Amino acid sequence: MRNRHFHAWLLAGIAMTTASAVAAADAPDDAAPVLEEIIVTAQRRAQNLQNVPLAVTTVSGDALADRNIATTQDLMQIVPSLQVGTQTAGDGGGSATFFLRGMGQQRAGNGSEPAVGVYVDDFYYPSLQGDVFNIVNLASVEVLRGPQGTLFGRNTIGGAIRYNSLQPVLGEVSGHVTGTYGSHDRTDLVGAVNVPLGEAAAMRVSAGHLERDGYVRVQAGGPDAGATQTDLVKLQVKVQPSDELTVDLSGMWNRSDLDGFAYNLPGPLTPKPGPSLPFVYNTVIAPARNLPLYTDALKSTCFYCQPGSTDPEFSTTEYKNVFGTISWEVAPWLSIKSLTGWQHLDSSAQIDLDGTPLPLIGTGIREQSFTAWSQELQFNGSAFDDRLNFVSGLYYYHQDSPAIVQASPAIVLAAPGSLVPAEDRTTKTYAGYIDLDYRLTDALTLLGGFRYSEDHKSDRVLLPAGDLEFDKTFASRTWRAGARYQWTPIVMSYLTVSTGYRGGGFNPYQDATKGVVPFEPEKATNYEAGLRLQFLDRRLTLNPTVFYEDWDRIQVQTVFFPPGSAVGVVVLQNAGTAESKGFELEADYAVLPGLHLTGNMAILDLHYTDIGNATGITVDSPLQRAPKLTWSIGAAYTHDLGSAGDLTTSVNFSHQGRQNSTPTDADTLILPAYRLLNGRVEWTDASGLYSIALFATNLTDEKHYVGGVNYYANAGAAHYDLGRPREFGVTMRVNF
Repeated sequence: MRNRHFHAWLLAGIAMTTASAVAAADAPDDAAPVLEEIIVTAQRRAQNLQNVPLAVTTVSGDALADRNIATTQDLMQIVPSLQVGTQTAGDGGGSATFFLRGMGQQRAGNGSEPAVGVYVDDFYYPSLQGDVFNIVNLASVEVLRGPQGTLFGRNTIGGAIRYNSLQPVLGEVSGHVTGTYGSHDRTDLVGAVNVPLGEAAAMRVSAGHLERDGYVRVQAGGPDAGATQTDLVKLQVKVQPSDELTVDLSGMWNRSDLDGFAYNLPGPLTPKPGPSLPFVYNTVIAPARNLPLYTDALKSTCFYCQPGSTDPEFSTTEYKNVFGTISWEVAPWLSIKSLTGWQHLDSSAQIDLDGTPLPLIGTGIREQSFTAWSQELQFNGSAFDDRLNFVSGLYYYHQDSPAIVQASPAIVLAAPGSLVPAEDRTTKTYAGYIDLDYRLTDALTLLGGFRYSEDHKSDRVLLPAGDLEFDKTFASRTWRAGARYQWTPIVMSYLTVSTGYRGGGFNPYQDATKGVVPFEPEKATNYEAGLRLQFLDRRLTLNPTVFYEDWDRIQVQTVFFPPGSAVGVVVLQNAGTAESKGFELEADYAVLPGLHLTGNMAILDLHYTDIGNATGITVDSPLQRAPKLTWSIGAAYTHDLGSAGDLTTSVNFSHQGRQNSTPTDADTLILPAYRLLNGRVEWTDASGLYSIALFATNLTDEKHYVGGVNYYANAGAAHYDLGRPREFGVTMRVNF
């Protein structure tokens, strides 16, 4: 049944694409403008998007603003096959986990690593904490779907997300100040200034303060949960002493605070008999100490309501980086790039797992720190009269990740100040890679690439009885092969086979009898075919993609209860195999002068074929964050007001299909499908120096969930993470 439905959807998608292409080819021409050429660097070199043989979505910073995309979490409204999960249940409620084509990470703090790599200006972001970036100072965002093991290596088994910052401009004094005020006292102020430093250098300084109040009422009293505040400063310097040599230096500081997590507890709050903590509390501790019982009297009384917590729930992340990139064109056929980076991140969070004012199950304050150094030497060149193009390089990465849990562990009425063991993790990665294409004929290009990686990992847990230590080297070989065929200047097709992997690691916080138990890397092989089509004198773009993927040694989180204990231990295990099949379509259409339509859709069939020795799942268990259908459509119309300027109206409507919140049966929640409608009206004066925009998000006030965990078995309640309600705002911008 599953395959029959998938094939029906796939045929329908292909038929739709073909019919659209035929209709477009036969449509009459008019004076509508052509679509702008989109340049991407997804393959570590500048290319026209329509010539890139992989599934990639790129959105400019201006387009993100036009479509009301304010944070990374909003990206899933406009990018096919992308899901962004929340981290309320993890070690940092201000974090997110990214899923592409159903591949992702449940949460941080469990020893696992991401399945979707996040890159900031070509540098790998070292943590999930603080990765819900605000869309500030961005030139573009690129989302690469499918394994990117050759050029990007570890932790890109699902794909990669690349944030490309606006860069300093030589010989130009410019800048802007943008202010926003909206619902829940949203107050944002961001700005940037570009200043020349002589003829061969320039500096860009950007800064921002963004804040808004919470939107979930706390029934026990106090401020609404979900309030956020972000402060950031970034300094960039570009030095270009000659046309052949460019030096880019940058440094950034960013602090993000989340006050209260946006979830509800709809109930029931009836403890399950057995060793669960709420049941022990109700039957033993509460009667003995004359405390209130854990019952439905404490559940949420409305959708945007929560009972309240014993200890304040919060998440704070402070992130700093220093990046240096040197680009040298050694010869017309060869350029060398050196990328040196330092990143440091401190985060702290406190979560109340039972979600009530009772002193039942608290995590205490968990503090984490990450420091990462990286060095990459990249060679980009061509040969044989430009028939051969290649990118190759050497890569080194070092990350130290100590973590300490302070205050009480997850246990009933634990003594204040008791400690859970400290843990130190270290990762060192060495890699070498080459990726190339060879134009065999004017139309046919062969593709190939290979990467060898070694991840040296060590883990040390400090226990009263003695430290537990473990170290292991995980070696991986990833590759891709394929072909691209340019049928006409506006029609291209490609077929590729590519592999990727997600790093292995160690299960933290094990007892002395079990030691620190490792788990193996995930691996995947992806078979992909795509068409890149343009019609109507380059006014209409249609990019369909189909894929089939084998996924092996899947890392699945489960909870292990030691005999006689009511406290579970989170462990990572390697399940068996899964396969996924899918169809993706992106469309872009300049219909008339000023009228622009966009759309995308993704159909996914992802299921286990074998679970090996894994517990907590069966071969019929759904994988998390893998909706069968997602889609979005958007429209923007710009009306020329002559000397009065321009008026642009845009709308975007997106659908997210039903999905499961976690991979294991006991703690998963079903997140119903939902749809979001956003709108924006913006006036820009004729000089382009001033603009004012009115916007609305979730116009239909759709009540929806964006994540959650079912703690019924051990913590007594189901936490549903809440999407934002209907909100309005106004944005004013001054350019100079």
